Parts: sequence; structure tokens; C-alpha cells
Amino acid sequence: MAISASMAILLISPSYAEDFTLMVTNPDPLGLGDFVPSDADLDLGIEGKFKGDLSYGIGIYSVYNSNFFQTEDNEESELTTSLVPWLHYISDPEGGAMISVVANYSPSWNTYLENSDLNAFDQAGNITLSFSGGKSHLDVFAHYVEISGTDRLTGAFVQGTIMTAGLRATRQIASRTSLNAGWSYSISEYGSGDYEGAEVYTTYFGGLWQATPRISLGPTLRYTISESDNTGTCDAWALLFEARYHVGERLWLSASIGPEYTKNSNDTNNDSGLGLTGNLTARYVINERWTWTNSLRSATVPAPDETNYLVYNVAFNTALHRQLRSGSFGFGLQYDFSEYKDVGDVSSDVGNENYTSLFVNYQRPLYKDRVSFNTEVRYTFNEGQEDWSQWQVSAGLDVSF
Repeated sequence: MAISASMAILLISPSYAEDFTLMVTNPDPLGLGDFVPSDADLDLGIEGKFKGDLSYGIGIYSVYNSNFFQTEDNEESELTTSLVPWLHYISDPEGGAMISVVANYSPSWNTYLENSDLNAFDQAGNITLSFSGGKSHLDVFAHYVEISGTDRLTGAFVQGTIMTAGLRATRQIASRTSLNAGWSYSISEYGSGDYEGAEVYTTYFGGLWQATPRISLGPTLRYTISESDNTGTCDAWALLFEARYHVGERLWLSASIGPEYTKNSNDTNNDSGLGLTGNLTARYVINERWTWTNSLRSATVPAPDETNYLVYNVAFNTALHRQLRSGSFGFGLQYDFSEYKDVGDVSSDVGNENYTSLFVNYQRPLYKDRVSFNTEVRYTFNEGQEDWSQWQVSAGLDVSF
């Protein structure tokens, strides 16, 4: 059973809280059924293994931020220290059981050197109940995050919660054909500031046909409802074409793209929109030492601080990972384009945001893989309503008991 401090690291990652507003749009925050293995599945030298069904540990992390509040002028630096215990449970570590349960919980106590009034207790937890039998597979899941940090779309330090629950199912109906369906509900709430959260319902149904041993193709019909006091109700229908390509253990590619028709209840001009939506993930094992990962994702979320605006966000991530004799290092780039679209009467125009982040990280196991050392340097700059930049340097230790 391989476990890691991925949840703990996720809570205190310098870039995690910055995307708080957009988290509610992810119908599958646990990555259930992902065709392309995630970074957590890559062998980066951080084993973190513990024999048995129950694993637990504790981490301590510090993050220096040169522009903590992401302001154009009067930048304030901050040093954040987080104490993060974590717990991981899996009922079927060997695999093969008809019914299995996976659960994680990780609280985090965050203290700030310069802004002690912002000290906060955050936490994250999730549980997945899986049923596998013959040609069918079903996952039922729930995910909860309580987090604080500076959100880049509101441009302010926020405290908030996000809860997501849903189910995902697949059924093999022929030797080369499968059907898949899912439903999820997400809700975000801001515990500070005059910001409005959102509720997002997502339903999809699709199928895949294995054209060749390497290529699978198929359509997916998706229906999304987004509700917010700022924007009313937004209905979106998308018809996606999905393609998957797999070459042994070296290359994995999953892409979906298609038109999306949206209509908003606050749109007094009945100006419904037809746009393009989609996602792409890829992993390429260049050789035994180097791995290249990429992702491209589009999402639409009600603006938390603007009336009658939706935020259309396109996020691109690319990273190279280098396996070392002990541990690994990586470097890459994250780019987000956020376009504000008016869906009714608005008082003023809101400009678009261009967010770019460059990072280098290093990980190393210590003491027979019971301890892992993690560090990252990240430079970020934003162009839009406010032009700002910041340096972030983080380091931490995670101990498995």
C-alpha cells in the first residue's frame, strides 16, 4: 500500500489556496477513474510506504511569500508555518475485493509571523466507497476542504469551505465498448469578506469504443447547473468528443473537446452563448529518469465579487520530473487565463486576468523512507485588474509512523 503526504502537501502548497474560487468547478476532485496516472502515481523516489491498512504521520511546513496579499503596491512579505498531521485508511491494500473503502483526513494549524490575527485551523478529508463486480464498477465519494489563503480571483485573503459529493460508474457492454456515467454536487462558501459562493451540479453520460489496442474514442453528453446569488442560475449543455491514446507504460494521453451551449437566468437580453470547452491530460515517460506531464482544463464559475459576471478560466500546466538516485526534482510552468463574461446588467467592465507561475521543486526520502523532505521555489506574476508579482519559497518535513 503506497501512501504519501499528498493531502498534507496539498493543504499548504503555495499555489493551492490561490485557486479557491475555481475548486468548486471540479466534479472529480479525487481523480477517480483517471485514464492518465496523476503525479501521485509517479515513482518520484518518495516511497512513504507503511505496511498495513492504516497509515498516519505528521508534517511541518514553512512558506515564505514576498507579496502575501498579491497587491500591486505596498507589498507585504509573510512567513507561514503549518503543522499538518494526516491519516490514511484503505480497506483493500492488495486490491481485488468487491467492495473497498479509502479514507483520508488531514487537519492543519497555520500560523503567520506578521499577521497573527489570520492564524487559522484548516482541514481536509475525503472518503470513497467502491464496488467492483464483473463488468461494472461504481465509486461513491465525498470530499471536504476548509482552507484559508489569498485567492487570486478575489485578490484578498479568504477563509472558506468546499464540499463535493457524487458517484461515477462504468459498465463494459461489449469486448471493445464501455459506457460511463456520473453525477456530482459541489458547494463553496466564503467565511470571510463579502463574497458569494456557488453551487454546481454536474451530470454526464458517455461511451468509449476501443478502435485499436492503443486508441479509444467516444462521445460524452454533459449537463451543468451553476447557481450563485451574484449571477443567478447558469445552465450549460456540452457535447464532448473524447479520445484516449496509450502506448505501454511510456505514453498516456486523454483529451475531450466539444461545443458548450450556456444560458443564464439573469440574462435580460436572452443572449445565450455557444462556446468551446474541454480538457487534456498527458504523461510521457521519456526514459527511466525523465517524465513529462501536461494538463489543460477549462472551467466556468460565477464571479464571487462581481454581479452578473461569470469567470471562464483556462488552466495549463506542464512539468518535467527527474528521478534521482534518491528522491527527485522537477520544474515547470502554470498559466491561467481568466475571462470575465457579463451575463446581465453590469455596472462596470471587468478586465481579464493572466496568471503565470514558474516553479522548481525537490523531494528526498530520509530514514528508510519514513521521512520525506520537500522544497519548492516559485515565481508568479499576474497581469489584469492588478499587476503584481511574488516569490514563494517553501520547505517541509513529513514523517510516517
